[in-house]
Amino acid sequence: MLVLPSSASATTRAARSGLPGAYSRTGSLTGTGTWVTASMVCGLLGVASVAIAGLGAPMVSRMPNTLDGADLTFRWAGSSDPEAPTLVLLHGLGDSGDCWPDAVRRWSPDYRVVGVDLLGHGRSPRFTPSELASPDPLEVMYAAAEATVARLTTSPRGVVLVAHSMGGGVATALAARRPDLVRAAVLEEPAWRDPHLRVQADDVIAERIADCRRFAEDPSGALADGRQDNPGWPDSEFAPWAQAKTLVDEAFLGIGVASFAHPWEELVSALRVPTLVVIGARSTLLGDTVRARAQRLANPCLEIHTVEAGHCVRRDVPDTYHALVDPWLANHA
Repeated sequence: MLVLPSSASATTRAARSGLPGAYSRTGSLTGTGTWVTASMVCGLLGVASVAIAGLGAPMVSRMPNTLDGADLTFRWAGSSDPEAPTLVLLHGLGDSGDCWPDAVRRWSPDYRVVGVDLLGHGRSPRFTPSELASPDPLEVMYAAAEATVARLTTSPRGVVLVAHSMGGGVATALAARRPDLVRAAVLEEPAWRDPHLRVQADDVIAERIADCRRFAEDPSGALADGRQDNPGWPDSEFAPWAQAKTLVDEAFLGIGVASFAHPWEELVSALRVPTLVVIGARSTLLGDTVRARAQRLANPCLEIHTVEAGHCVRRDVPDTYHALVDPWLANHA
């Protein structure tokens, strides 16, 4: 096990994040991953990646005093070849960077795969009250993700973003604003919501918080219900999905926002890198109207496909998702 020394700063960050001062994570997505923070391993995906390629044990992280956007926690897995393309995975609301086990299993032989815990999720820092009260907390989340992706970008061509839902909104903004960091993007059910629809109703917020609390209070029952409700999911998906619910920032859930105040059509129009959008036909997040509006933008970088699935396409129909996404990645990564 590789251990970095703990310090007073770990306690400071832990107090903000609600997590233990010195934390570790057992297990890994593929047996080769480890939890780290971007700020302490700027060279992880370069020369240092070879040194940790065989690690299956957890790493203890030392968290810095101040959040500069570079200390989001992430999991690394896959190829140790510094020339291998890098996929950066950005999860949806209530998930974490750990919530891609089936995809990582498929991608890790050919890519370096990094699952990031977005701000307020997993083992990354929590939002501060002032950040939650800001005009757009998603811009705060974006800034942290942008800084982390900048640290992870070792190739002049940039990384490929693979994202879901809320993470898909963040990835859209990253691809549109920072094509120097992003070479391509795969967006699964991205959170493209109009500004006047971005705040969820109070009853929806309360139900989401109650659901997350149940995973902490009755994990067996919540997990059993999850399996019953999602019979098509790969078995490996359930444990990290359930655990992520116990790590999410309730204060962030409480504001009921998971999309940008910035109009999504402006971001999509600004895309200048190849972007694949995967929509679930049974999902209510996007639907035919949003798809039609996106297509009317006539952005030649945008490719949109609808799949017979719900909101979590890669989990509902993994083989169908990968039959569409994997050849696309091979051409654009």
